[in-house]
Amino acid sequence: MTDWFRRCRESQKAHYEYGSKLESRHFWFGIPAIILSTAVGASFFKDGVDAQIRLGLGLLSMASAVVAALQTFLNLSDRAAKHKASGASYGAIRRALELLKTLPPADGDKMRQALEDIKGRMDDLAASAPAIPSKFKDKIDKGLKGRIHNRIFRLIPRAVESELNSNGDSPDK
Repeated sequence: MTDWFRRCRESQKAHYEYGSKLESRHFWFGIPAIILSTAVGASFFKDGVDAQIRLGLGLLSMASAVVAALQTFLNLSDRAAKHKASGASYGAIRRALELLKTLPPADGDKMRQALEDIKGRMDDLAASAPAIPSKFKDKIDKGLKGRIHNRIFRLIPRAVESELNSNGDSPDK
């Protein structure tokens, strides 16, 4: 259960962080597209514009179209929403694991059923969640693995955990 908790925690953070990154990129494409198209549109109302300025306006118009097309093609806002929804789903599973550890069913069959239900939810989410670039996920995982998590599931850095295990101490005490 502790490993499932760790994986849910890592995936939750990775999806939230990547969703935020995609939202930021959405604005980085959207704001220049608005500014460029507004500048080009406003310039068409001016009379007596010389050829060089018209050429510059034509280039700005093309740049505006390219930025708008990239924003549409990359679909950053929808992708960001999907990552944040996946992060929320991993968070819900993480909280279900916390509840199960805090208030475990007395009956072994009920515990097994609860774990199978959580496993099914994790499997479904892993299959449907959008992919996160491995370099980004590794960076998030590395940051979390170096931090102690002293709540219901006591997560300690893996190096400390392996040292405790080699000394015969249990990290869950």
